[in-house]
Amino acid sequence: MSDSPAQGSYFYPNTSDDPDRTDVLRNKFGIETHSELRIEEYRATAFRMAEIAEGDGPQGQFDKAHLKAIHGHIFQDVYEWAGHTRDESPIVDGQRVEPIGGLSKGGTAFLHGSRIEMGLDEALKPIRDPDVLRGSTPEQFAERAGQVMAELNYVHPFREGNGRTQEVFIAELGRHYGHEVDFTVISKPRMIEASIETTNDPSSAAMKHVLEDAVDPNRREALRAALSDLEVRVEVALEHNVRTARPSEEVTGQVLGHDDRVASIVSDERIIAVDRADLPERLPDDEAEITFTARSDFSRLGREPQAIQAPVQAERAEATRQDTPPAELKAIETDIAAQRARERDSDGHER
Repeated sequence: MSDSPAQGSYFYPNTSDDPDRTDVLRNKFGIETHSELRIEEYRATAFRMAEIAEGDGPQGQFDKAHLKAIHGHIFQDVYEWAGHTRDESPIVDGQRVEPIGGLSKGGTAFLHGSRIEMGLDEALKPIRDPDVLRGSTPEQFAERAGQVMAELNYVHPFREGNGRTQEVFIAELGRHYGHEVDFTVISKPRMIEASIETTNDPSSAAMKHVLEDAVDPNRREALRAALSDLEVRVEVALEHNVRTARPSEEVTGQVLGHDDRVASIVSDERIIAVDRADLPERLPDDEAEITFTARSDFSRLGREPQAIQAPVQAERAEATRQDTPPAELKAIETDIAAQRARERDSDGHER
């Protein structure tokens, strides 16, 4: 590293009181407004995240170097410092920038930049031994992956893009060990709640429960049913805290929607997806509350984990049958993925 003093900045100079033009990160597009940068960033990163999901991203040992490489791949089209952690001093617009020490968001303080290397070592410890994950059950995988996500969130190693990098990292980890991890059913309020809970209380099972919902195909089905119930009510579903019930949990709330398999309950500013079999056969009238104990682990829904490659193969087969040229189809898919990601993060905060 050069001994010359760092004189650069991650941000463009603030030349206006307009919040949309204040503290905008320097980027390869030269865009100086948050609103425009957000659109282009999500489009570019959605394309790179799709590449990784298709097996065209960086390979590694699920260690620090692999995590950095994933961040670098996702954000390579957006930021010069893609792949650099907060304790480094990269070149931005021709000038070296200082390492970032303190970082916080919404009242939550993350690990100081000077301790990132140590923090990453600790965060990745649960998955360091491949024998532990080889042949793991979905529940065992969710427990260890949840520990890693909770710790990585506290470390917050990158200036921007921590959430997306962590999710891709864990999804790749799952794919490597035979578990499909689908974070599209996890809303941002749910992830924020789990992140805060596990930061304040490392013994909290909140992030483990997030991973169980993302890994278990039956829980994913239940969550999609609850999200559909919200959409029927003309709600932006992913703006709500939506989760599945845990066995032995007492649930009180109003029935939002149901079929013969899954019901969704509005309870304490959350939407809880439950097995319909846990509810009485006759449900109360609209707006009347119901209290019951959840007993199902959703296995009654009967979905079995599928081979990781099956969805990809089906998509490719479908694409072959269509008249849309592959390049154009890829662009359409990328735009859809970017739009969904922006909707999921609709408050504009970084992930």
